[in-house]
Amino acid sequence: VTFDESSLDKCLVGLSRHWLTDRLKSFLDEQGISYAVAKKKKGMTVGFVTFETVEQLRNAVEVLKENRSGGKQIKIADANRRSHQKLHAEGPVSNNGAATENSSDAAAPADGASGPEAAGASKRTVRDAVTPLAHMAYSDQLEHKKSSVAQLLKKLTRNAKKACPADVTLPDWISNAKQIGGLSCKLEGILESPVIDGYRNKCEFSVGHSLAGKKTVGFMLGNFREGVTAVEEPVDCPNVSAMSCKYAMIFQDFLQLSCLPAWNRVDNSGFWRQFTVREGRSPAQAVVAQDTQTQISEVMIIIQVCSTGVDEVLMKDEFAKLSKTLVQGAATCSPPLPLTTIVVQDHVGISNVAPADCPLIPLLAPEVDQSEEGAVDKTRIHDHISNLRFSLSPTAFFQVNTLAAERLYTLAGDWANLNSDTLLFDVCCGTGTIGLTLAHRVGMVVGIEMNESAVVDAQRNALINGIKNCRFVCGKG
Repeated sequence: VTFDESSLDKCLVGLSRHWLTDRLKSFLDEQGISYAVAKKKKGMTVGFVTFETVEQLRNAVEVLKENRSGGKQIKIADANRRSHQKLHAEGPVSNNGAATENSSDAAAPADGASGPEAAGASKRTVRDAVTPLAHMAYSDQLEHKKSSVAQLLKKLTRNAKKACPADVTLPDWISNAKQIGGLSCKLEGILESPVIDGYRNKCEFSVGHSLAGKKTVGFMLGNFREGVTAVEEPVDCPNVSAMSCKYAMIFQDFLQLSCLPAWNRVDNSGFWRQFTVREGRSPAQAVVAQDTQTQISEVMIIIQVCSTGVDEVLMKDEFAKLSKTLVQGAATCSPPLPLTTIVVQDHVGISNVAPADCPLIPLLAPEVDQSEEGAVDKTRIHDHISNLRFSLSPTAFFQVNTLAAERLYTLAGDWANLNSDTLLFDVCCGTGTIGLTLAHRVGMVVGIEMNESAVVDAQRNALINGIKNCRFVCGKG
């Protein structure tokens, strides 16, 4: 630990994940530890503390050496602010009256991590964090996946056997597991995906600051619960399409000139939170697996923001500039990028996972397809699976690798020996893709989903494709 007047921002490592800021402050007070600022978020094992003097810091180190919390040793580690946080603790104020992204009263590690995590995070790349097996040959990845699934199936058998009371006869599948190496069921193997590079048709990019303090659109270098908050560009991530990367960079360039701050995960402040790119393919019969990029005909951009405390006039002005930037950026690319709709999602929660009824603001809307029965909004794009056309709303769940989904659904139908007498239950049906793609092979499909908006989407997709032997119901109430 560095004892210096210029290094009084520290991390407390080894805290309970369940503690919040109030509990951390109570703990420090109970131990007689004086401090200036203390912060702690639930789910993290680290907290951030700023001391007023070196004497306070020395006292804290000595006290924590002697006293344990819950039998655990809590340690103090250095936590240098990022470069963009070193200017002033208060930071400048934007013309919306809120502190800008340079403002933070919580010490944040220079590389987005803290304590023991810091050294590892600084050496980790986005490719490591997002696609940890990318360094392996694809054939080796398949074998690794097969081995991992086999271990899970064995664990399921062991745990189920332990859970059965001694006076209860074991189920047949547990008794028969010995014949197949302890697996809870036979493992047929792992199939290759028809496309393995740039296959995601939906990429959700985080907005934050890089290790160097730059406003960045990309992926986090690790888990927030481990104290990692740094975001780096999606460079060399094989799962991300080239088109999504281009749009992310266009938005990132816009952020450098925006007067509104990027989201800060330490104190849950900021405006720009997340950037999502959804791609829709041309009809399936026209798709060539090796040339999927040229088959993208529709693109939806979703920008998640938090408008709390932001002047409405300023916000609308920023949205207008953003729309212009995205439209011009798409048009000037070579070849030009398709851009169908731009939607803003205004979300105030801590997590980026927004509720289904979160307000949506359309910035760019396509012409409504009058052929769709029940078309009620202008914020949709379309994708295709197995010659079926799916209408996708901004919040719709949909397969992220459509070519792999086609292969999987066909195989599932073959294995299940479907026929006209089959009643197919599609549990957690989402937008209805599984049920709809197999509907022609069964007598009736019943889809069940907890999300009401997803049920509406599934019903819409059944109408679009003229499929009448499907019923989708909401599982709530």
